[in-house]
Amino acid sequence: MLGTPELNMPLVSVIVPSYNHERFITECIESIMHQTYKNFELTVIDDGSKDGSREILKQLQEQYGFNLVLQENIGLTSTLNKGIQNYSKGKYISFCASDDYWSLDKLEKQVEFMEKNLEFPVCFGKVYMVDLDGKIIPYLTETVNKSLKGGYVFKEIIFQELHPPVNSLFRKSIFEEVGYYKNTWADDFYIDLKIAEKYPFGFIDDYLNYYRRSPETENVKAKMLNQKAIYSHLDSINEYKHSVYYKKAIKLWYLRCFYWYLPYKSTKKLAFKGMIRNLDQITSFKFLKSIFKFMVLWN
Repeated sequence: MLGTPELNMPLVSVIVPSYNHERFITECIESIMHQTYKNFELTVIDDGSKDGSREILKQLQEQYGFNLVLQENIGLTSTLNKGIQNYSKGKYISFCASDDYWSLDKLEKQVEFMEKNLEFPVCFGKVYMVDLDGKIIPYLTETVNKSLKGGYVFKEIIFQELHPPVNSLFRKSIFEEVGYYKNTWADDFYIDLKIAEKYPFGFIDDYLNYYRRSPETENVKAKMLNQKAIYSHLDSINEYKHSVYYKKAIKLWYLRCFYWYLPYKSTKKLAFKGMIRNLDQITSFKFLKSIFKFMVLWN
């Protein structure tokens, strides 16, 4: 922890799951340690990095005095849950991926918002999309922020029309109520649905963090053809069969499968199912365009 905790200001527990980001980890940690809000504790959990991350983290730990946990690889969701259950003493919890970094007033703005708006168990804000060198990517930044809003947003999240950026500040008590992260590729989608089914989300109309587009996130085709990734959203949606939004959410999931996976042989059956389930959309331009792509680009 840096500086002197401000009088009567609540403690925030910050968890950084670190994995193979030696190039970016220093910027990540320093953006947290230099927050304008001082009453926080930082725990960095390195999940079995194979690059030079651990040596860098040891040096940073000596400099800043945060809690450093070195473990064998157990995966992201298990690491997040471990951070919440074993290393979080604060009223609030926030996470930062080891290749991302924060605006220096992120915690200050979010804690102030949450202390004034007790009805929200979580709040989030806008995000800058940046490249490997930290340069802002304007068109991506505009795209990911244009539909953001707060309130009761369960419908928008399960329809995948709203994707809260990964800069949320949570009340720790919400995890004790709705449970922890599930071992799924779409971990944020899962926990957002758990919370949004019961409570409104707070939204701060300001930029709170920088999300890096790495080579892994740019490999769109590989992500699309990852079967675990494809079905992870479906698994989460299937937990809400009792919801009035369930049938439409499933229909929209299949429609996205049709749009996204039609050109590829390995996912053609799934895409075809999506087409059959959405024949009522056959007159739309996007639907016809996808069929054309299927005929021309299928590989």
